[in-house]
Amino acid sequence: MPVWMRAVVIAIWTICIYGILGGAFVYRQDLPSGLYNNYMITMYKTLPPAPGGPAYCNFLNAGSLALALPCNFKPPFIGWLQGGRY
Repeated sequence: MPVWMRAVVIAIWTICIYGILGGAFVYRQDLPSGLYNNYMITMYKTLPPAPGGPAYCNFLNAGSLALALPCNFKPPFIGWLQGGRY
């Protein structure tokens, strides 16, 4: 297998595992009023809000973009395996 193909496969698997573990891609839009909107893209379609569900904490910021994980480092699928208890 060529090196470039291995790099692509590793990148895709890294993104998939990051998503399964509850990772989110965040875009922050600053508003003129001083407030902001956070747009999060996660693998999970529906999650209960904090404190029942995962609250997300950014761990890598790059301007208006960030990577985030649940603050308690507990992947959302663990809550589902426990019958929806987070």
